[in-house]
Formats: sequence, C-alpha cells, structure tokens
Amino acid sequence: MIRRYVTEDLEGAADVFCSAFAEEPWNEKWDIDLAKKRISELMSSPQSVGYIYIDGEAIRAIMCGRKLTYLHGKEYVIDELCVTPDMQHCGVGSALLAHARNELAKEKIVAMALLTGKGKPSERFYIKNGFKVIDDMIFMYHFF
Repeated sequence: MIRRYVTEDLEGAADVFCSAFAEEPWNEKWDIDLAKKRISELMSSPQSVGYIYIDGEAIRAIMCGRKLTYLHGKEYVIDELCVTPDMQHCGVGSALLAHARNELAKEKIVAMALLTGKGKPSERFYIKNGFKVIDDMIFMYHFF
C-alpha cells in the first residue's frame, strides 16, 4: 500500500532511511536519531509532501519532497527517496514514483525534479522512470 506520509510515520521512515543508505553505493552510517532529524526537517515545511510504501505493517520505502513554484508552474522536488535493501529491484521505488506522479498531477503539479549521484544506480533508476539528465545544469557544493 502507498499513502501520504504523516508525522506518526517518522520512526519507520527513519529505519528505512538508515538501512537504505547503509548499503552500496552510499555506505553512509546514519544513526536513527540523525535520520529522524533529517526527515523531520525535510517534512517540516507547509510545502512538504511525502509518501510511504507499506508492506504488511512495516514501512519499506519513503519519499520526501516539496511542492515549489517555478516559472512553468508548481514542481515537486524530491529530497529523498529510499527503499529498504531487501525490497530494491522489486518495483517498489517505481510504484512509489508512479503513485506520487498521479496524485500530484491531480494537484496541478507539472514536473518532478531531483539531484542524485552521477553514475550511481539511482541515476539509472530515475532515467528508467522517465527523468532526463539536464546537460546545462550542474550541482555545486561548498564545504566550510
């Protein structure tokens, strides 16, 4: 079952986040409290909308994003999308995206946007799901 994220989903969503990012290719060791803080921050805006995939009683995938105004209309910016490792490559992420796309289209959202790692499996996943690489855009970052 796929439905919108609610605040009570935080614990299960954080579990998914920790397990998904602990695996290849990310190898990020998030503790549960830090993951809860990140998800809470992402979902704290009035524009925030998230989705969860539930298998039985357990949350197995999450997507956090925001509906933001842009020149061509409202777009949904995906901040995080993660699936538990045992459910990856089973269509869960694609189903989550499709559900969100259908629901958001009814709300007059005209596009989805995101950042992901170049050359990572996530890049191939998003291309498979209809996303395009924008050649004239770059992601820049500055540590301080």
